[in-house]
Amino acid sequence: LDLLVELRYPALLVGLAGAGKTAMINGKLRALPDDFMTLTTNFNYYTDGAGFRSILESPLEKKAGRNFGPPGTLRLVYFVDDLNMPQLDPYETQYPISLLRQYMDYQHWYDMAKLQLRVIQNVQFLCAMNPT
Repeated sequence: LDLLVELRYPALLVGLAGAGKTAMINGKLRALPDDFMTLTTNFNYYTDGAGFRSILESPLEKKAGRNFGPPGTLRLVYFVDDLNMPQLDPYETQYPISLLRQYMDYQHWYDMAKLQLRVIQNVQFLCAMNPT
């Protein structure tokens, strides 16, 4: 986990309840140096895409043009716990996970109010989930 954070790779920890996934990631987040900021969010059955996007965008500031990132030169590490929990939508997908996947593939998501692209920089995701 130390090396993944240092190299800015996303990580997904999968294990049964009580395996220590959340404790391990929270321990790593507490040990990060001062040039990092963290944001922890927990998914539940009622987590929707719009709410998740607003949580993700809350610590970001506009940089230049369509670029967004954490304040100053900080690096932001998001921790998403219980990744498997959101309910399925009518298309049998989980929209919050689709939003996360869009960022992983393209490093951006869209502002749904202005219908504009938002390029997200200097962020990284750590996630934990139960395999069931």
